[in-house]
Amino acid sequence: MIKLSVSQAARRLGVSRANIQDQINAGKLQTHEGYVTTDSIRLAYPSHSLHSEQESRLKKMQQIKADAMYKAGAADIIKQENEQALITIIASLKSKLYKEELKNEHYQLVFSELGERLQALESCCHEQDKQPLNELQNWVEQQAN
Repeated sequence: MIKLSVSQAARRLGVSRANIQDQINAGKLQTHEGYVTTDSIRLAYPSHSLHSEQESRLKKMQQIKADAMYKAGAADIIKQENEQALITIIASLKSKLYKEELKNEHYQLVFSELGERLQALESCCHEQDKQPLNELQNWVEQQAN
């Protein structure tokens, strides 16, 4: 049982203190040690609400907080989905990078082998073919680096 002072009860009901006092004097409101109980107030003022403006504001703030928490939760879900999408993209890019690194190694081996074969060819070619062959070897070396 909640007890309110006469002034508190009047503020919560939105009536004057004198009106509450009149209800006490008429026996419609019971008092206990100078306070009125919320049960007797509800009986005497059935159409009035005991909720104060402050309680209404508190309820509104609690609703705003609950809405914000819901939105934050939704934002967390979206963030997790975005992170998962990024992880998938990164994994795909890693795979592509690995394949390109393998190709690069292969091409380096091909250029190295080509350089060796051109050197072997230079040793057995005619004198007039050595200059163009040497230029080709230089070009291959530049491309390999």
